[in-house]
Amino acid sequence: MPWNCPSCGGTTELGYNVCRKCGAARPGSDPDQVAVQLEMPMTTTPTFETHTIEAYHGPVFGETIYGANVLRDISAAFTDVVGGRSGDYEKVLIRGRNMAMSEMSERATQLGANAVVGIRFDYSTVGRTMLMICSSGTAVTVTPRQTGHAG
Repeated sequence: MPWNCPSCGGTTELGYNVCRKCGAARPGSDPDQVAVQLEMPMTTTPTFETHTIEAYHGPVFGETIYGANVLRDISAAFTDVVGGRSGDYEKVLIRGRNMAMSEMSERATQLGANAVVGIRFDYSTVGRTMLMICSSGTAVTVTPRQTGHAG
């Protein structure tokens, strides 16, 4: 599902958080403003210790692409020279990963699932200034395990 850029009116595919025409941030995807709430259990393991998997719905994916801006590049270059961590890029990675997980969660819900297992992440660059973060997992339906105690 594409989105329309409020700055230039250009159309960009969902998954891209910057306009392909002018580079403006997608509304609601600014790395300093995104707050992702995941409403379903998600894990990198193939099972849940606290839930029983009742049905498998198939693979689900979440993708997001963020553009690096000039100030972030200058900050990262300075950090590269003097050493240390690049907080600006770390923020983008964290928020991009959260956005990819949120999209994966939405797609799992569309399949009728209420959880995702076996989550994996892939990070790569697109061109010289774009960071692509992809997540994948298996959409499942789970029920909480009963912990009955005989008294």
